[in-house]
Amino acid sequence: MFRKKKSEDRSGDDGEGFQRDLPRARKFFEHALAVADTRNYAYAIECYINGLRHDPDNLAQHEALHEVALKYKVGGGKPASLIERFKSLGKDPVSRMLDAEKLWSKDTINVSLMLAFLEKAVEADRAEGELNLGEVAFWVGQYVLQSTVANKKSNKTIFVRTSELFEAIGRYDMAVESCKRALVLDSEDKVLLMRLKDLETEQTMAEGGYSESVGEEGGFRKSVRDLAKQRALEQDDQIAKTSSAIDETIERRRAEYEEDPQDIDRLRKLVQALRQKSADETDDEAIKLLTEAYTQTGQYRHKSDIGDTRMAQFSRKLRSLRKSTQDGDEQAGRQFKQLRSEQLTFELEEYTDRVKNYPTDMKLRFELGKRLQLSKKFDDAIAMFQEAQADPRNRAACLFALGVCYLQKGWNDEAVNSLKRGIEAHAIADDRLALNMRYALMDALEKQAIRSKDIDLAREAQETASQILQTNINYRDIRERLDKIRATVDQMAQ
Repeated sequence: MFRKKKSEDRSGDDGEGFQRDLPRARKFFEHALAVADTRNYAYAIECYINGLRHDPDNLAQHEALHEVALKYKVGGGKPASLIERFKSLGKDPVSRMLDAEKLWSKDTINVSLMLAFLEKAVEADRAEGELNLGEVAFWVGQYVLQSTVANKKSNKTIFVRTSELFEAIGRYDMAVESCKRALVLDSEDKVLLMRLKDLETEQTMAEGGYSESVGEEGGFRKSVRDLAKQRALEQDDQIAKTSSAIDETIERRRAEYEEDPQDIDRLRKLVQALRQKSADETDDEAIKLLTEAYTQTGQYRHKSDIGDTRMAQFSRKLRSLRKSTQDGDEQAGRQFKQLRSEQLTFELEEYTDRVKNYPTDMKLRFELGKRLQLSKKFDDAIAMFQEAQADPRNRAACLFALGVCYLQKGWNDEAVNSLKRGIEAHAIADDRLALNMRYALMDALEKQAIRSKDIDLAREAQETASQILQTNINYRDIRERLDKIRATVDQMAQ
């Protein structure tokens, strides 16, 4: 998914590039966890940064650092001082990337610092071809994009720059999205329109395997000549997904783990391999390993992984029962309903516990809100969604969920307000979330119009329905709903 380019510029003077030191990195990461438990978040940030200096493309640790950074912000932590900023001038690309991440970690809502981190991550990715820093750049790039979208004073320049940086790591899909958002702010920019067309072409070529230039040895002509080889690789890929190949991976990961059971990274890789089997037996083994690790270390992440494994078990069983239900098996239908209820109960308890342990993680509050909504605990769900919308990545989805909850409680005025804000925050008009929000808004406006006999509200509902139909005529029952609302408008106009 990420385009990698070997660079002639290396971070070290000897030209050998970056050298990992996993044992030292592990010590810093373990110390960071322990320090974070004492709520000394500033020092925990330092520990994570020091660990990443020895293992810079460990995305899980970047994510863990960000969790601590959010707690630092909520706890009243101050942004880096001017002296700290001037000191953040690393001698090599990786150091400069981590210095930028440290500044952002002390001011997580600062889009300029996010963007600076993204820029340094892209530079480091170019300089260190053996590291997977494109993934780190993509990770922070999503924060930049979503935070800029959520800002009412969205900056076209940031969208354009983010598009350029996504393009640099070969993520043309996100480059296209960023460019589209820039065009929302300035639809008359002809240069930007041409850039969008170029990016969409690059995306198509990349998805088709023809991202290299046509005239070069590694480009389109070589793809044609190597068609037989490509088919062989695809066959190998299919073989790798067979049960026997997964079993081999499990045995290899188990042997690695047994060499050093204290190595958290080896444990996680073994658990991942066990879960890939998608069988109760291997899932139960994964749960047992994670339970032992949680008992020994007290690290909540292991308990969270146990929950993820159990949720996967529920989903797998439900898929099997759904198929039987669709085939007309009445007993399977009753079992499906019972298991779905058990799944909801479990997930409600699981996410309640996660929110308690990670109170600053708004994504978890969003997930808990969805379970509360499904449980028809609308007041509690509303409270969760109201808090979760602080995360720009989920703001539009939270506002949509709030609108639906308000509708289910009969609070049409609040529903209309929330849904309009959600549509404004989302900006894109033609994806599934946008259509869902507009349909809910149409529904709320129609109910308000009928209740108050307000023709202006009815016309607004008609306009919203028309927008949906013009975007996707096959969306739900939009043709019938538009006809019905038009009839209501005509009746009110008489």
